[in-house]
Amino acid sequence: MKDQGLDTQKIRNDFPMSKVEVNGKPLVYFDSAATNQKPQVVIDRLIELYTRQYGKTEENHTFSKLMTSWYEETRSKAAKFLGAKAPEEIIFTKGSTDGINIIANGFAKAVLKQGDEIVISMLEHHSNIIPWQLACQLTGAKLLVAPIKDNSELDMDAFESLLNDKTRIISLAHSSNVLGTILPVKLICETAHQRGIPVLIDGAQAAPHMPVSVQDIGCDFYVFSAHKMGGPAGIGVLYGKAEWLNKLPPQQGGEGMASKVAFEESTYSPPPKKFEAGTPPFEEIVAFGTLLDYIQEMDFPKTAAYEQELLAYATAKLDEIDEILIYGRSPEKEPLVSFSLRNRDVKQLEKFLNEEYNIAVRAGLLSAQPLMEHLGVDALLRVAFCYFNTHDEIDLLITAIKQFLQQ
Repeated sequence: MKDQGLDTQKIRNDFPMSKVEVNGKPLVYFDSAATNQKPQVVIDRLIELYTRQYGKTEENHTFSKLMTSWYEETRSKAAKFLGAKAPEEIIFTKGSTDGINIIANGFAKAVLKQGDEIVISMLEHHSNIIPWQLACQLTGAKLLVAPIKDNSELDMDAFESLLNDKTRIISLAHSSNVLGTILPVKLICETAHQRGIPVLIDGAQAAPHMPVSVQDIGCDFYVFSAHKMGGPAGIGVLYGKAEWLNKLPPQQGGEGMASKVAFEESTYSPPPKKFEAGTPPFEEIVAFGTLLDYIQEMDFPKTAAYEQELLAYATAKLDEIDEILIYGRSPEKEPLVSFSLRNRDVKQLEKFLNEEYNIAVRAGLLSAQPLMEHLGVDALLRVAFCYFNTHDEIDLLITAIKQFLQQ
């Protein structure tokens, strides 16, 4: 079973959850847009760290020194993964949401004032809406929303019309977790920078599925989460251009983020430590470095191409079913498809797929209530693909949907 030069069966063998059965049925995991399964090498690395190599970072004994070295090595790997200029531009966070909050809070403290404007889009996840609402509440700034076209692409003309001398930052998804739309982030950054406006890109959905170069994109900030890529939960990456990381204030105080502490006043460490207060989840971060190695060894461009092949195959099969209404028809999409049913409840289909076929999907508001309201739907069912999925699994999904609709 080889596609795009990938040995799909070998890859599946790397993931223990691919062998799990419920009521005699193997797991078909189509929910990687929510979180992704973990390859054995990541699990093994965590076990090794906890059982044979454990020690807190930034201490002087043997295993502490090793852990510190591996921790910073992961920072370098993340910098290489994103094409950053230097490891110092990489901040470890709790995830994409945490990264966005760090920047939103920093702008609220150091940049935004009454009457300033922030631009996001109709496609955003709640995590790229609420932090900016909070920043607006603190400062009196306004949140503006760029609309989308009927095919779910960002309306670039309308987007550009929102930009003016009051715009202080643009924060947009690299790709939509609901519709799959891949935004023209490089063009967006070029357009913004012509006006001196910084740009944050939320890569929670894109980074697991396509090569990313922050220097090529030109963004000022980029965030993503490890768990959506197959790494441990509770960690993520915030990339920031050095000039911005130096300018913005820290958001939390504690050990590690200060170079000198006195009761009268403390001096902050330079980035990235300035934004990494407290003891980090260093074991998970080191294991995340193992995941980055695993992805690169598989040949990321090939896995991305294979996922696009799965998307095209599934979309064609779903389009053959009259009851299905697919939402999101942009020419460039991440590997997911979302749909409603003309006369049935997608939440009931979600339950049927799980209970009868052990097929894991997600149905509901998909953490994007404003977008759902714009689309005029109460819920969508999302099927998200990863490089360990197969065409046979898609065929099983289609069979299951048809059986549900015949009931």
